[in-house]
Amino acid sequence: MPAPRAAPTVASSSTTICRSRSTSARSRTSSRPRAEAFFRGLSIAAMRRFLPSALLALALSALAASAAAQSPDTVPIAPAERDRLVARTAELVQAHYVLPTQADAIAAHLRARLRDGAYAGIETADALRAQLEQDLQSVNQDKHLLVGFSREPLPKPADPKAAAASQAQLARQYVRHNHCFYKAERMAGNVGYIDLRCFDKPEALAATAASVFGFLAHTDALIVDLRQNGGGWPAGVAQVSSHLLEGKVHLNDVLHREGHRVESHWTRARLRGPRYLNRPVYVLTSSQTFSGGEEFAYNLQALKRARIVGERTKGGAHPSRNHRLNDHFEVTIPFARSINPITRTNWEGTGVVPDLPAGADEALGVAHLAALKELVGKDSDPATVGDVSAAIEAAEAAAKR
Repeated sequence: MPAPRAAPTVASSSTTICRSRSTSARSRTSSRPRAEAFFRGLSIAAMRRFLPSALLALALSALAASAAAQSPDTVPIAPAERDRLVARTAELVQAHYVLPTQADAIAAHLRARLRDGAYAGIETADALRAQLEQDLQSVNQDKHLLVGFSREPLPKPADPKAAAASQAQLARQYVRHNHCFYKAERMAGNVGYIDLRCFDKPEALAATAASVFGFLAHTDALIVDLRQNGGGWPAGVAQVSSHLLEGKVHLNDVLHREGHRVESHWTRARLRGPRYLNRPVYVLTSSQTFSGGEEFAYNLQALKRARIVGERTKGGAHPSRNHRLNDHFEVTIPFARSINPITRTNWEGTGVVPDLPAGADEALGVAHLAALKELVGKDSDPATVGDVSAAIEAAEAAAKR
């Protein structure tokens, strides 16, 4: 991905990409309008080749919702091609899915469904996409198993010009949307707040992350909002995490099926921008927090660096890649699994369990109040004590409304 433009200056109130969301305790808007705005104009081919699988799911979900509101997908599909796509998907899953035993089970399920005529009544591409994805996920509920359909032809693997154009198009969208740093704010009581929607590549997001953490460097506690975070690049997770941890810290191992290769992710020993150390950190989650967003929360929870506030997350810990089925269909298949060096397991299927359970709409208020109460008594300066006390009173009043 090309080098990012200079990071935008972080304003004293907030840095927002789309319309600002209030940070009151009971305010939370749907991610759909923002996701649709982020990916509008970006070809599905570009998204499928270069988006991390979790962010891809968010993108396709948003665009599908928009398209469905306009007209149903009526692209016909011939029975022979339909059956060939199902059979080919079964072959690819069996060959590449991260867990071989489950790969066999998923492939057998697809073949049984095909043999029993489950797809016989399907006449359109979108109907096949939806049914095939449902069947893929039904065996072990792996939400990284995805099927995509594009009206436009997908780039062929041997077409570097089309691939480069798609990658450049995606990079422009990441830059335009501030590498998914949607908002940075100093809240009442000197508590910092970051709304982070995904994790771009580390070389792309580094300057923006440095600006955001520089702006919040003098706050006394920090809230990182991942309630609408759909994931991203594991190395991007490590880059942002580096601002919250000292030195080089082992965060995650990615175990590949092929070759039994282990890919380790660590924080950066040397970092552009300040580190946010020795101060409380709270991470907000929702049932839609997924993949890389979950890794960020899970790692910090295991390291006892942050308290997780909100809902149990979606439960996807398997990095994935796309496989072209024909000119218009692709299947996304997990090829590896994450293993935390402390817990020796991951969040696949279970999600990240919050330390302070709260509904997604209430999570910010709960975290803000908890942070303020943690700050009480840490500073004897009368002005600081008065500021924090007033913020607690206001937060408690807001929680009762």
